Amino acid sequence: MKSKLAFWIITMFLTLCLIYILTNTILLPVFTKIALPKTSVRFLVDKQKTVKSDQNNQTDNASAVSSVAAVSKETQLKLIDLRKKDFLLQSRFALASDDSMYLILDLVNHTAILEIKGIALHECRILDVKISNSIKTFNAESLLNWMAQPFTLKRVDATIPKISFIEKIAPKDTLEANKMVVEPTIHKLDDVYLVMEFDRNLRLVISQSEKPDEDGQKLISALRWKYSKIEIERSVQSLTKFNREPVKPQINIVLPKSDATILYKALPLNPRMILKM
Repeated sequence: MKSKLAFWIITMFLTLCLIYILTNTILLPVFTKIALPKTSVRFLVDKQKTVKSDQNNQTDNASAVSSVAAVSKETQLKLIDLRKKDFLLQSRFALASDDSMYLILDLVNHTAILEIKGIALHECRILDVKISNSIKTFNAESLLNWMAQPFTLKRVDATIPKISFIEKIAPKDTLEANKMVVEPTIHKLDDVYLVMEFDRNLRLVISQSEKPDEDGQKLISALRWKYSKIEIERSVQSLTKFNREPVKPQINIVLPKSDATILYKALPLNPRMILKM
């Protein structure tokens, strides 16, 4: 009897712990997102309903309300699109006045462009892109404000060095130099995996489309595990402190190895990035 009672007590305790963990790590982060605003559209529709209610023809009233609702939604989308273009032009104009190279991440046309003073130096095709739910669930106004200004890189982790050095031993005299055979050396491109942390809590992950070799896979797996441990620690802290930090917006893109290498090595140490989506 006592063993059964202990079994049920332990089972209930573990069940409550599981529910608590799922609530804090999954349910709360999802349900605390800000929903897309529909207040402005609903307000216009209700206003038109009030105006048309004074008329005698109820059928015409219903059709007019539906048309106004459609027009208001279309107008709202056009306004958001125009504001995005305005912020994009302002950001490009601000960065074009500097002498530093910057990155334009165009998720609409699936391109990544290196520019300086408004001139495109290198353009590469984004083969695949994944946007985290924390970005997709932003309301329109918050998303516009978040993207209104260029992002500045704060920290980067990479499987390849920023600058490569080649050490050569100089010959002792001219005779020895003449004996040396000069042959062009083909440098092997290392496998690329980049984690770029920008301001305003944005994380950009760049990976290559080619399959990495054995050494490259070890470096990539180690870097991925590093950030997985960070997320696990954040989840544990949310359970102990009863407060989960805001989810980090993340964008994952896939590029050819050569393009990913060019982007990383060509950009300055603290580059700025314009996001278009």
